[in-house]
Amino acid sequence: MSKSRFEMMRIIKKQIINEFDEKYKKGDIVLFKDINNMLKYNKLFSVLPKVTRVKDLINFLVENNILISFKHQISKNKSTTKYAFREIKKYKTPLKIRKKSFLSHYTAMYLHNLTENIPKNIYTNQEQSKKSSNKNYDLQQKNIDKAFSKPMRKTNHIVFFDDFNAYMLNGKNTERLGINKIEVDGDDLSITDIERTLLDVSIRPGYGGGIEEILAAFINAKGEISINRLLAYLRKTDYIYPYHQVLGFYLDKAGYKESQLKILESMDIEYDFYLNYNMTNPSFSERWKLYYPQHL
Repeated sequence: MSKSRFEMMRIIKKQIINEFDEKYKKGDIVLFKDINNMLKYNKLFSVLPKVTRVKDLINFLVENNILISFKHQISKNKSTTKYAFREIKKYKTPLKIRKKSFLSHYTAMYLHNLTENIPKNIYTNQEQSKKSSNKNYDLQQKNIDKAFSKPMRKTNHIVFFDDFNAYMLNGKNTERLGINKIEVDGDDLSITDIERTLLDVSIRPGYGGGIEEILAAFINAKGEISINRLLAYLRKTDYIYPYHQVLGFYLDKAGYKESQLKILESMDIEYDFYLNYNMTNPSFSERWKLYYPQHL
């Protein structure tokens, strides 16, 4: 009597594990198409009955803890199951899901020791394709007011792991401005540097733990950052909104030198702007022409 596909997989279990150990490292993403190709073209699997499906092999690998499954939600209405090899590595695995992505926002704040909190979730960023310059955009106060009267838009592109979620952000194309490598848990991973991190969370405070955490990050960064580099990043990113007013406010509140504040103050301060989205009865900074929460 011929053996079933499941019995045969158990018989060659050690060889299967060896095949995967040679091809992948812990925390790597294993794609459905890769498993399909192994089943089709790898001689090892030729001993399995022809009725063996990719799902059969995946189930076997999951049952034996060779693959760890997780849910990848691409949008509100679209999700899929993906697999990591042997374990979920908190920082490495989310980065493996998208090419050229990097750790950013609250995750970068934590890894750069800018916060004492340990963020539960992970933030990764992948730059969009290049778009035309904003130089000819006609910015109007009423449009600023309207945009910041609403809650900050947040991504629906989320990966759900057992112990944490990873938010997959799509950032403005900056040609990887301020992206460095650091070693985390034995892996060399891409991450925004301190200046780029502070800029990113100032622009999207909902991804930086909130404005109190961001202010604390500016305080913790004193002596560690270059204001000139921070401003060079801001100029190069070419945002429509006057985020230099936000940076000036944070640096002012964090107690940076007056000479550093003057650099930001010398830039055009034409519009009333906002530290955060959807604020109720905010205070107003005359120096930075900026609305901010009263408790600050």
